[in-house]
Amino acid sequence: MTTTPKCILACIDGSELSNSVIDYAIWLAQNSQLNLKFVHTIEHSHTSEIAHKEGNLLPNMTENLLSELSDEERAKSKILIAEGKLILQAAMDKAVQAGLTNIIVKQRHGKLSEVLQDLKAEYALAVLGARGENHAGENQGLGSQLEAAIRAIHSPVFIVKGDFKTPTSLLFAYNGSPTSKKALDVLKQVSFLNNDLAIHVVAVQKTVEQGQALIDEALTLLAESHFTNVTGKALVGEIIEQLIQYQQQNKIDVTAMGAFSHGQLHGFFFGSFTTKMLLESKTNFLLSR
Repeated sequence: MTTTPKCILACIDGSELSNSVIDYAIWLAQNSQLNLKFVHTIEHSHTSEIAHKEGNLLPNMTENLLSELSDEERAKSKILIAEGKLILQAAMDKAVQAGLTNIIVKQRHGKLSEVLQDLKAEYALAVLGARGENHAGENQGLGSQLEAAIRAIHSPVFIVKGDFKTPTSLLFAYNGSPTSKKALDVLKQVSFLNNDLAIHVVAVQKTVEQGQALIDEALTLLAESHFTNVTGKALVGEIIEQLIQYQQQNKIDVTAMGAFSHGQLHGFFFGSFTTKMLLESKTNFLLSR
């Protein structure tokens, strides 16, 4: 019995970042030779445009109102489906123009996190925009569904934060934690990144000696990978500040790291390191859980 190879899954919604998600997904599919699948989700959070009626309603009035609401919901759903089909067709056309042939498009109903969970057996990597259609005109911030989407799956996730630019450098933030070790393992094995990508392994610790020990460990493991341009740097100081500064000084395109190692309750009270990095960094991200 043969199994279908896993694909690159790109989640698109017609937002300002959607075109960049398509471009990065095409780039990742070209590097990996995996099939490319575009998914558009429709979340039914419909708010009626029919004016609310106050006071008591007679039975026949209630029945008529429910009928109007049902008709309105169906009409709105048809519009969303039609718009989604146009978004998917435009993505497919762009992938075909880029020379890809194994392209799948799919429309799903439900929250993004639910769709990612349902399709988890089908993809090796999910590609998401940092902001969705509800954040039109915003250059910063994160989409309301992003954290839930990342937490919903255990496959690597590529987060797109800006216009497409062929990546030439990647910062791998390593601290020796279980999620960081998993991210390192993912980086060793992935086929969807260019072999000639410059890999910067960075460890921020209390002392240079502690950081260098982690760098040596990571470099030893990455020596088994397909990457040929790998360097390491041990830094001391506040972690996010040091990583952001390194990103800027070295013109990093992608930051790879473990994501959401603590539970949601911890993040609620203390804030999430992953969320803070996503908010403050301008790079794209390759996250592993």
